[in-house]
Amino acid sequence: MKELNELKATVEDGLAIVEKNPNVKEAEVYASANMLRVMRVCYASNIPSNGLEEPKSEENFGASVRVIFKNGAKGFGKEDSGLDKMAVRRAFEKAKRNRVKDEYFTSLPSPAGKPKLKNYHDGEIMGLKEEKAVDIAYAALGGAFDTLTKKRVREGLNITGEIDFLGERMAIANTNGIREQDESTVVFGTLTTIFETQKQDIAGMWFDSSTHLKKFSPAKIGKTSVEKAYALRNGKRIDSGNYDVVLSRQAFADMLYGVFNVSLGAVDSQASAYGGMLGQEVGPDFLDISDDGTREGAIGTKAITDEGLPTGKTEIVREGKLVNYISNDYYTKKYKNDERFSSKNGFRFGSGAGGRHYDSEPGINASNVIVGAGDRKEGDLVRDIKNGIYIGRIWYTYPVNGSLSADFTSTIRGDSYLIRNGKITDALIPNTCRINDNLQRIMKSITGMSKKQEATLAWAAESVVIAPEVAVKDLRIDRIAKGLY
Repeated sequence: MKELNELKATVEDGLAIVEKNPNVKEAEVYASANMLRVMRVCYASNIPSNGLEEPKSEENFGASVRVIFKNGAKGFGKEDSGLDKMAVRRAFEKAKRNRVKDEYFTSLPSPAGKPKLKNYHDGEIMGLKEEKAVDIAYAALGGAFDTLTKKRVREGLNITGEIDFLGERMAIANTNGIREQDESTVVFGTLTTIFETQKQDIAGMWFDSSTHLKKFSPAKIGKTSVEKAYALRNGKRIDSGNYDVVLSRQAFADMLYGVFNVSLGAVDSQASAYGGMLGQEVGPDFLDISDDGTREGAIGTKAITDEGLPTGKTEIVREGKLVNYISNDYYTKKYKNDERFSSKNGFRFGSGAGGRHYDSEPGINASNVIVGAGDRKEGDLVRDIKNGIYIGRIWYTYPVNGSLSADFTSTIRGDSYLIRNGKITDALIPNTCRINDNLQRIMKSITGMSKKQEATLAWAAESVVIAPEVAVKDLRIDRIAKGLY
């Protein structure tokens, strides 16, 4: 993986070249390098299997240039797999060739204080050998096998998932005085255990994530995935209706990932259901939601944005009212530096592959979305609603009825149970019902939240949601696949 000093030299030497051009008003050079190791677990009891398929390693690096020309046009160009002066020159030529007028792009970012974090990455992940990555993946599989042995499971079996290791480095310099660099690390893993019974397939899933290997628990991932599948045997079905529910941390987080779009860019382009709602109530007075890029140990944490600005905390919902949107430098300036919109979320995240990527201009992305803790102890929420459903895991959560609506649909995947007389009773058969509701209505119908918060993961999401369990009244659930189940 390319060293940080090489990236720093690229942006500093490259900026010296670009700013000499007589047609350049402002310029920025950005360089990044990413290392991704993917250990894909795939075990089936009915066919010969090694349990680990296709250990993959990928490294990418390159540089990009953003320019504001003296005629007011702005341009962007990138060069793959190049960090020398010629790579920067080629990127600049592309920026010049592709320049366009944008009346709102008035200037590049200027320095805005010092970052709060330093040396928060894990050198062990940065220098990880493939052999050790393989051992960690087998530790997750071993945790599953140990638990299967203890429970004497005899059903047909599939165990799938992956353990991923990511190292990121970036450096940026511009003519307004920004000279910054950052490096971060992440390890995250998921495992799904599927029992193939005569009646149906039953799946249990668990995950873990950390910025450091020493705080990552692969064996626990395997152990918990088996336990969750085991608990779902002999499940029951429900009919369509409105139910009082307790949403697990994962379920509530998945709704936020899928529908709670509070990017100022989305609001500006009329692609968010939360546009024009600043100052309005979006939940009960005990609901607080913020974005915090400096949260210690969270995998969404970064010291520096991909615009060269320090990360920080942005309040989004305070005491039930929407008070802010997340933004980058471009949209903050477009809204004339409104004090509510700080430029703490300008990132260049790759699509699905992870990492910070030189090949795009900064977008607006959340880092660590934190839902404030409630006052209820574990189990209190279930006792409070008395009769209803505990929803543990959902998937395929997506908006319906247009981007300006908070309507959404989602399938209840697993880890879900009936609640009777204030107690968890029978498991709910997975994939037999869907949530069809509106997130704005759901948030206003929250009746309680747990004290304990935990980090959750979503598929192909760079950010993390740290959330409590949440009790909601009258969630709309519709039965599906009645003829099959």
